[in-house]
Amino acid sequence: MEHPIQTTAIIPWHMSCTPLRRLGVFVMRFRALRKMWHVYERAIPFMAAVFSSRGLGSKEGRTLIRGKARRIAISFFPSYARHLQRKHGLTGGCTSCGASCNLLFRCPHWDSASHLCTVYEDRPNICKLFPITPADIKDRAIVLKDQPCGFEFKSPKKPS
Repeated sequence: MEHPIQTTAIIPWHMSCTPLRRLGVFVMRFRALRKMWHVYERAIPFMAAVFSSRGLGSKEGRTLIRGKARRIAISFFPSYARHLQRKHGLTGGCTSCGASCNLLFRCPHWDSASHLCTVYEDRPNICKLFPITPADIKDRAIVLKDQPCGFEFKSPKKPS
C-alpha cells in the first residue's frame, strides 16, 4: 500500500508568526521575562480603561485609577508591601471571586469559567500582593458590592 503524498508544506514557526508573536514565544522561555510580558499585556487594556467613560469619566473610575497606580508603585517593593499588610493586620484568603482581577478593566488572564488565573505561577507582584492596604478592599467593593472579600484587615493590637 502506498502512502498518500503530503500536499501541505510544513512552515517553520518563525516564518509563520508575526514579529510580535515571535517575541512573545521567545519571552515565554524565561520566567522573569514572562512576568514582564504579562505586565505588558495588561498595559493596553489599562490605558483604554483609564481614558474611557468608566475611567476618568466617573468618580468611581478615578478612585480605581488612583488605587491601581498606588498598587503598581508599591508592588515594585514587595518587602514594603508585605510590611504594610502586616501593619494593617491582613487576614483571610482569596475566594476566587474575580473582583481584584476586574478592577477598572478585566485582566486578560482571568478565566471567568474556572475562576482561576491562567498565568497564576508567573503572575505579576501587583496580583500576588493584593490586597496591600484597607483601601484595596474598598476598591474591590466598588467592583463587587454584593459579595464580601475573603481578605480583611484587622489592626494589630499594640503591646501594652
